Amino acid sequence: MPVSVRLSTSVVLALLVAAVAGSAAAQAPAFDRAIRASAALELTAQRVTAPEPVTLAPALARSMAVKSSKSQKSMGETLMIVGGGAVLAGALIGGDGGTLLIVGGFGCAGYGYYLYQK
Repeated sequence: MPVSVRLSTSVVLALLVAAVAGSAAAQAPAFDRAIRASAALELTAQRVTAPEPVTLAPALARSMAVKSSKSQKSMGETLMIVGGGAVLAGALIGGDGGTLLIVGGFGCAGYGYYLYQK
């Protein structure tokens, strides 16, 4: 193909691409409304201030602390039971896997005891 034909083909192709780019789907009016709505929501969100922090009454704070300590005790009991079960399972299994279960069980039971005594 001669050079002049290739050049003229390239120019025609470039003109077609330039003409079609103006009517691309991303630039259609339907998307224009969505873009404007998104920008408006973003501006509104930037203007909204954070609410004031809520302070708890001292009696409510104390009752929540009591509930927290009770839940820690029950969590400690649960961890001690699970740890004991892991130690028992590790002793029954034996070998390297059993040793790993025993060590993990003691760790779990120890952490449960720590939570229970807290």
